[in-house]
Amino acid sequence: MFPLRVVVLALLAGLLAGAAAWGWAQRRSQEHVGTATIMLHPLEGNAYSPGGRGDDLVNLETEAQVLRSDTVARAVLDQLHETGTPADLLAAVTVAVPPNTQLLQITARGHDDATAVARASAFGDVYLEFRRSRTESAVYEQTSRLEELVKQREDERDAAVAHLDQLKSDAPERALIQQQVQEVVVQISSLRAQLAAAQAVALDPGQVVTPGQVVGAGLWASPARVGGIAGLLAALVALGIAVVRRTSAAPDVVRHLDDLADAGPTVLGELWTPVRADSDVIAHARSVVLAVGSDRPPVVAVGAVAAGPSIAFPALVDSFVRARYEVVAVDLTRRADRQAMAELVLQDAVVSDVLVEDGHFRSRLRPLVPGAEDAPSPPDNLDDLAASAEMRRSLAELAKRADLVLLRSPGLGTTVGRAVLAASTVVVAEIAQGTATEADLAVLADEAERAGAVVAGLILTHGREDES
Repeated sequence: MFPLRVVVLALLAGLLAGAAAWGWAQRRSQEHVGTATIMLHPLEGNAYSPGGRGDDLVNLETEAQVLRSDTVARAVLDQLHETGTPADLLAAVTVAVPPNTQLLQITARGHDDATAVARASAFGDVYLEFRRSRTESAVYEQTSRLEELVKQREDERDAAVAHLDQLKSDAPERALIQQQVQEVVVQISSLRAQLAAAQAVALDPGQVVTPGQVVGAGLWASPARVGGIAGLLAALVALGIAVVRRTSAAPDVVRHLDDLADAGPTVLGELWTPVRADSDVIAHARSVVLAVGSDRPPVVAVGAVAAGPSIAFPALVDSFVRARYEVVAVDLTRRADRQAMAELVLQDAVVSDVLVEDGHFRSRLRPLVPGAEDAPSPPDNLDDLAASAEMRRSLAELAKRADLVLLRSPGLGTTVGRAVLAASTVVVAEIAQGTATEADLAVLADEAERAGAVVAGLILTHGREDES
């Protein structure tokens, strides 16, 4: 089963996607689209191989771009008697080149079916006429040039023949002029052949294969169906992401309160920094700690299951103090408290030497060696001393001076954390989101059971110590 949060997110994603798709489909369903298809024939100045493969007809893409030119669009506006600019009209027209064909497929949109069909048909007709006129212009220029060359060569021939008639039959230059006349006659014949070929060029630009017709809305005809499909797909994608996250490399990582449902100890709730002493979660934690009965001294360890400091410890201390409980607050993540605890374990000091009052109903540790609080790094050997029996005896002595001792552990999985666990009566375990697994909780429960401690509750935390 999916957590309730995942189901809600999936439903929300489905609703948002469905609404967006419905609106888009509603708009699409109101569009009127018409299409027309024309087939292009090879023309002078537009050479391509009609017998070749579609990817060889490279200039068809050019033809498609020319069809959407301002010149063609302006002619269409004139033919349809529409107002507006060519750019406005071209924004509603697209041209596609089906592969391996000599076809252009024109798609036009309009405010009604008749306008869309008229635009698609007009673009086809106008462009075919544009191609014809362009070819006629090219042919006319070519034939005019050939006729001019023929006229020039005929004038050269006539001049040479006239000159030849004036020469005597035995004139020495007569043979040269006769040769020139023959060459000019050959050129004239070649030019006349080219002129005939140019005049025989086909002027058929192509034809309309499919006249303009209305294109149905298809899938978009039903916005409700489109919205439902999009919503369902979005919900499935959201659920799929949740499945991937839950079955990724660390499938049992604790991310939500639902992941703690089968952990065993009482789930106290979630905390976000900054943590307040009057928080319901802190009040619940105080209640479960007081409800644990034991003949051992009341030593309460508060620490994260994985590495990292507790963010609930200061608020929990304040909560007990406000409830008029005498509390000894020992923060083993602080240099001074660690040093004072090491002095007690080594019997370099007694409880009265290191225990100082810190306001009403609250005491704390202060090392016997002056200046230990300001030491830049912790050179103490508490990691080696924490597992000793003297550590448990020192905590018991501290517990005699108050209603309970609250210990802030540097992490219940560390060396000091495991020793604190063994010396404690009650444990309040914090799980920073995404940092511990269900297996870590099982290990904590086993170690607490072996030490005779009680894991009174679990708190899912969000944030860092410096934000609290």
